[in-house]
Amino acid sequence: MKKISKLIIIVAVLIILVAIVLVIKNKSVSAETPQDGEICDTLITVTDDYAQNLIYETITENSQQQTEQKSEVNNAAKSNKNTPSAAKAEGDVLAIVEGEKITEKELENEFSNLSPKYQDMFRNDKELYLEQLIIKKLLVQKAIGKGYITNDDTSQSQQENGIQQLLAEIGNDISIPDAELENFYQENKDQMQGASFDQMKDDIRNYLIQQKKNEMTEQYIDTIRNEANIVLNEEWIAKQLALKPKNPLTDALQNGLPTVLDLGSDTCIPCQMMMPIFDELEKELAGKVNVILLQIADYRNLANKYEVRVIPTQIFFDRSGAQYWRHEGFLSKEDIIEKLKEMGASL
Repeated sequence: MKKISKLIIIVAVLIILVAIVLVIKNKSVSAETPQDGEICDTLITVTDDYAQNLIYETITENSQQQTEQKSEVNNAAKSNKNTPSAAKAEGDVLAIVEGEKITEKELENEFSNLSPKYQDMFRNDKELYLEQLIIKKLLVQKAIGKGYITNDDTSQSQQENGIQQLLAEIGNDISIPDAELENFYQENKDQMQGASFDQMKDDIRNYLIQQKKNEMTEQYIDTIRNEANIVLNEEWIAKQLALKPKNPLTDALQNGLPTVLDLGSDTCIPCQMMMPIFDELEKELAGKVNVILLQIADYRNLANKYEVRVIPTQIFFDRSGAQYWRHEGFLSKEDIIEKLKEMGASL
């Protein structure tokens, strides 16, 4: 799926069985992974309250990763490609989605109803939040077309129910061959705590079905977003971009050096263990490697973009800015250097 680095989707998903979630979260974590299982709670892809806990997943994975600035330009171009030239979003109109307006007042009202953690995520990223409303508007329109929402009842709860019914249609006929279940079990056997394949088979099947449903949902939302007639208020978006704190990763991915990024928190013990390591690497590898350590609370948009679920998470980027490898949990200095050499860094 083509990468759109500022396009975030709003998805209502089913509950994934805890045992299998833990398997996946621990799949690539070393022995020093946080023992308290600290997870970036704003990024968990499961919710029981759609109204207050929107789910944000980035449409990801393009082997030739673009920079954020280029992606924003491309995204804006695609947004307007099929829109009649007479339509224009200006003043307090932030976007026109298939003929329906999203106003600044509407955005601020929706924003004020978010939980504090999501307000924190989008406080300095209002244009990104506008994308949430655009996707939501498109899903509501599709749900109305299917009859899941009636034109005389467009309340918030009715919209949520309609969107859930719309997305529930996706992937209902998915089946997982037994060979794929067996392969998953063997790859994750060390994390199964001694449970046999027969004991875990149904749980694994449920997880893989949900995983495939999520992928199909992403593809569906990506498609309706790209095919929709949308006009953006470019003047408002430009003002919002100018107000955003500078993202240190953006310049790093353009300077032709390999990059290693660590996203963590002061309150996480393994994260604290990473801090002196990154301090040393930053001094020792200056001019050879971009070494970046960020607090996840300050860069939630980055954490969401790269689908960080566990902290600390280290992400390695090659000289072209493409994601090369990632690791969850504590990673020793020696292992970091070894991976950088593997990437071709001149150390």
